[in-house]
Amino acid sequence: MPVGGRPNNRGAIDLAADPGRSVVERLTNSVDAVLELEWERHHGKPDCRSPREAATAWLGVPPAGLSGLTIAQRRDLANRVVCTVLEAEGPESRIVEIRDFGTGVAPGQMESTILSLNESNKVEKHYVAGLYGQGGSSTFAASRFTAIAGRYADQSVIGFTIVKYEDLPPEKYRTGRYAYLTLDNSVLQVGIPKTGFPSGTLVRHFGYDLSGYTNPLGEKSVYGLLNRVLFDPILPVFLDNQALKTRQRRVIKGARNALSGAVDEDDDEPSGPPLSHRMPISNVSLGDWGVIGIEYWVLDPSKGGANPTRAFVEPRRPIVLTLNGQNHGELPRTLISREAELPYLAQRTVCHVNCDALSAQGKRALFVSTREAPRAGSLHDIVTQEIIRALRSDDELLRLNAEARERNFQQGDEAATQQLRKDVSNLLRLHGFKLEDSVTGAAVKGKGEDTDKIHTPRPPRPPPLPLEIHEPPTYVRLLWEAAKPITYYPGQRRYVRVETDANSTYHDPVDATRSRFNVILEPGGEVNGRGTTALQGGRMRLVTEARPDSKVGTRGKLRIELSRPGLPALSDERETEIVVEPPSEPSSHRMSLPPFDVRGIDRTNPQWTDPLDWPDDVERVASEAQMDNGKLVVFYSTEFPRFASARAVFERRDPEMAKSFTHRYEAWLAVHSLILHQSEQAKPATIEGAAAPTDMDPETEEQREREERIRVAVLSTLFATREVRLTKGDAGAETE
Repeated sequence: MPVGGRPNNRGAIDLAADPGRSVVERLTNSVDAVLELEWERHHGKPDCRSPREAATAWLGVPPAGLSGLTIAQRRDLANRVVCTVLEAEGPESRIVEIRDFGTGVAPGQMESTILSLNESNKVEKHYVAGLYGQGGSSTFAASRFTAIAGRYADQSVIGFTIVKYEDLPPEKYRTGRYAYLTLDNSVLQVGIPKTGFPSGTLVRHFGYDLSGYTNPLGEKSVYGLLNRVLFDPILPVFLDNQALKTRQRRVIKGARNALSGAVDEDDDEPSGPPLSHRMPISNVSLGDWGVIGIEYWVLDPSKGGANPTRAFVEPRRPIVLTLNGQNHGELPRTLISREAELPYLAQRTVCHVNCDALSAQGKRALFVSTREAPRAGSLHDIVTQEIIRALRSDDELLRLNAEARERNFQQGDEAATQQLRKDVSNLLRLHGFKLEDSVTGAAVKGKGEDTDKIHTPRPPRPPPLPLEIHEPPTYVRLLWEAAKPITYYPGQRRYVRVETDANSTYHDPVDATRSRFNVILEPGGEVNGRGTTALQGGRMRLVTEARPDSKVGTRGKLRIELSRPGLPALSDERETEIVVEPPSEPSSHRMSLPPFDVRGIDRTNPQWTDPLDWPDDVERVASEAQMDNGKLVVFYSTEFPRFASARAVFERRDPEMAKSFTHRYEAWLAVHSLILHQSEQAKPATIEGAAAPTDMDPETEEQREREERIRVAVLSTLFATREVRLTKGDAGAETE
């Protein structure tokens, strides 16, 4: 019989691109089966509106997640869903078995449940994660055969069947179908003692392709895959990987819980990974779209390695969006390094966006049924902007980035740097750019032109001083000049900083009913509250936003109150005012040179891997530019073959010629990077200092820029070579 009762079912089953993610979908179905059993045992009481609520009410999982359980508690729960991997014929042909001890399935129900497609079995069940009725079926596409068996409750028989891909006669059919074995138009049945097959479901896949997951740990391992995709699972699951040289039996608790300090047997870190910084989850309202929670971790430099986050996320996409704890999409590292301007933290930072509280409309707008990537669109852009805002407004991240920069910074010769800036300015003017001199600080004017104001980057905020905490607290203050209103233009969102000497237990950013802080915005003031961050070390931020249709000139008040048991409340307030949105700068050929440095590095330099993450193949990378604390830093590879060979020729002839060649090469690379920087600044701005997202996939965009920089490096080599020879009166010399 065709799976799902559809003769043409291949399209629905072949949707998944990664066999590993299909295993996760099957595990998610098994977790749902456990919750279904608990629903029956508890007679549906209380009425749980999400899988996480159900796990808390019926299985005792803390609301904050699995990190709140003991090792023994996690292990006991994990034994209810077990994933076993057997060696079989090799990595491309494993046996993968998923066994759960949940509600099970009766023989007569298998056709409409585990063998169905897009049925409405779970549409009204808010306490389970599954919805579309096809995710687990994607494992059929990665298997040669799949055996399914299930026993419901205390029934005396189990139902079982075999699923396979069935080729159909090509002269009649354009494609085949997935079919399951039946006898007299129903699945097979057999009586087996309950001790031999307890209630629940077994799905065993034969010939399963796990060739992409052959390592014991890391991103190319089954263990790493499950922890990465089940980032914050509702329930833990158990992995028994017998296909490795050393059998691996471990609890899968999810990367989030590992980052939060949860440790199980055989974990590498006895007390969790060392962290430089952690921002607990805080909720941000997106209006009609609902609410998202944002949290992030910065791994300590002692974690080491080129990509220390690889144990928790895909290193190039360390921003994880989850729904019911499962990874539904990832965003690129460039949001941290470029948009948030934290290049020295990008390889050490993991960011989590919890999307459970999005509205139904928001979930539809952001996620697709395959759960493999977020959908592009306006909500995607809004979420991206909120992540950037959160990262940019964290003073501790700014301090850590500056600290890491100082560790990696190599002081160059100031005179040579000034000369390079002057040469770059001359090259840009020579090619028609009107610009402002970054060396003298005075605007460079052409005939009849007015002097423009020099662009000065915002200096970094000094690191915040530690605050002394008291019990009971004695003050709360809004960090805004008392005599001036907090200004907003229509639609603008601001993070308003708050300081207090109250300890962190006074505020719960997720549940406002458990917080002693009350944020009051005067009605009619056109400004709304959108959430808060966590209170850490006496500091927090209020997320506020002016209505898009707010009227310029409208004034209101923002007030924060802190209640204290048995004592008067503390408070502080500021006026708010709606102002005219500043006009966008007109597009022109005039260019304001930001401060910049050019740094040549080779593979022995730690910056090759952090913050740049360049490949070992020296032919695949030439240069890269990053904004760092208001300065454009142009890194280039001294091992790029065309540059390295040309410089070697000059060094054999005359070291001074080699030095001049290198200087001119750097100047051309800087010119190119500054022009690229100008084009980025010309894009429509979405938040302070950040260009609007492009329609191109970030990894594709990054690869295209890298290829362009390789072409420019080749041209720069040719230009610099000819300039040196012309200067030395050696224009006719041939390359040695």
